[in-house]
Amino acid sequence: RKIIGANVKTVQCRGCFKCWLKNNGYCIYNDAFAYAGRDLGLAENCFVISEMTYGGLSAPVKRFFDRAISKALPFFTFSKGEVHHMQRYKGNYSYSFCFYGKSSDLEKETARRYAERICINNGDTLKAVFFVENVQSAKDLFLSSIKSSIKGGAANAVSADAAGTSSKSKETL
Repeated sequence: RKIIGANVKTVQCRGCFKCWLKNNGYCIYNDAFAYAGRDLGLAENCFVISEMTYGGLSAPVKRFFDRAISKALPFFTFSKGEVHHMQRYKGNYSYSFCFYGKSSDLEKETARRYAERICINNGDTLKAVFFVENVQSAKDLFLSSIKSSIKGGAANAVSADAAGTSSKSKETL
């Protein structure tokens, strides 16, 4: 089980592709997101907490997903009539997204479709998308998810804004 706090000091993805071409799956920038691709690639259940930002992820969580590009390989494949990157890590894992904060119906639909595309591009399954009023509700939803996954024995990776994590977490990057 791993909790990854996204609101930490990290560099943005520079688009250099060295994680694909030189470093075999990890970023050349040695910070908290250097192994973001591996962390996502090995997470059976990923619960993402993000503030709603115009129908998308908050900047820190988006930065984590950008840096996790090394979850995929630089080669292409066809899947369901679309071209996608081949996956470095085998397995079809599930993602749940929890967006908090006020949002319109259009923003909710945009966020739902965005979460769906993240999963399709990662070769994974979208389990659920939740919309809650505040970060405390998102934390509560996450904790109930952890309790149910402990019964099933599955691993969890969480990407969350700083407000969605605590310094008392087992492992915070």
